[in-house]
Amino acid sequence: MRLIIFGGTFDPPHNGHIELLKSLNFSGDDKVIVLPNYIPPHKDAQAACEDRLNMCKLAFSDWEVSDYEIKKGGPSYTYQTLEYFKQRYSLDRDNLIYLIGADSMRDLKTWGRPDKLSELATFLVFRRPNYDNVEQDIEEFKKLYGGSFILSDIIGRDISSTEIRLKNAFDKADEDVPPEVYKYIKEKGLYNKYRPIVLSYSRFNLSPKRISHILSVTLTALKLGYIYKADSEKIILASLFHDIGKSLNLKGAYEMGLRIDSDTIALPAVCRHADFGYEIAKTYFGIQDQDVLNAIKYHTTGRPNMSLLEKIIFLADYFEPTRQTPGIEEVAQMAKTDIDKAMAMALGRNIKYLNESHYEIAPLTVSAYKYYLKENAIGI
Repeated sequence: MRLIIFGGTFDPPHNGHIELLKSLNFSGDDKVIVLPNYIPPHKDAQAACEDRLNMCKLAFSDWEVSDYEIKKGGPSYTYQTLEYFKQRYSLDRDNLIYLIGADSMRDLKTWGRPDKLSELATFLVFRRPNYDNVEQDIEEFKKLYGGSFILSDIIGRDISSTEIRLKNAFDKADEDVPPEVYKYIKEKGLYNKYRPIVLSYSRFNLSPKRISHILSVTLTALKLGYIYKADSEKIILASLFHDIGKSLNLKGAYEMGLRIDSDTIALPAVCRHADFGYEIAKTYFGIQDQDVLNAIKYHTTGRPNMSLLEKIIFLADYFEPTRQTPGIEEVAQMAKTDIDKAMAMALGRNIKYLNESHYEIAPLTVSAYKYYLKENAIGI
């Protein structure tokens, strides 16, 4: 008998998880166990372990769902779980299979007791979209600790639980989870962390089209953040606020009590909403992280020597999928490998467009373009 363990936070379980299991060619002797963590050492869970267990039972009704790690309590170290199941079923390494995605394979060497992991189980690794270094990650781990690995040709769906939790604030999580799981989420009031921000959009007179753009920017920024290992929470906050002031003018901003200085007034009118968003996030929502606030403030103009977060928000706003600007796909592809070159390309093309359209250009945008052009020595 082979025992296939599919472990994870499952916060929440989604359609990509189910499709992954259905893609496997099980034999009649294979046993599959879905194993939600109690406390995942590498990430925080937003839903309680009991809720995640219940959602797994709903999502994975065709397979066994184990409460072993939840009943055990404490941090869920995979090597301890593998030791337990190896002894329980008298399995050797070849017959104890642990499923992981390419993103987890990248971090496997940082898990608890990687030397024990290599002895206990064979790891079946699934590729992930937009991540091409999985073979290198496997070889690096094997050089350090040995181990047995099978690299699947199946590419998992381009979705994450983080994105689903975000989409729930926009009432769009049903696109990615089974109906039973979505019903459970709504009944239990789960994943409402960002809902107060989204609900406030009506107060600031944002149109449905603008709200869709904000969601698209946030999802695009998260995917870019995965590549550069940026802080997802900061990405979400900066993205959700980046256009919250889009419908305001100077008069409206004054009436709302926002602090408006001479620098904001000097900006082209089309750029002022970024400063309004900065003030709304700070004044109305108590955002104090200066990097998040700066990412909101400079997402339209750019500036020299931007932080990683600032560049991610600027670029996500530039090439998110609902944009129809010709040539943005080239910038999007560059951003996956060299974010500074992507900045130079985006800024240069934006300046060219503004010049050709006879629009006012913010001096900061010109300064930012000169900075990144010099840094990368490329043209537009």
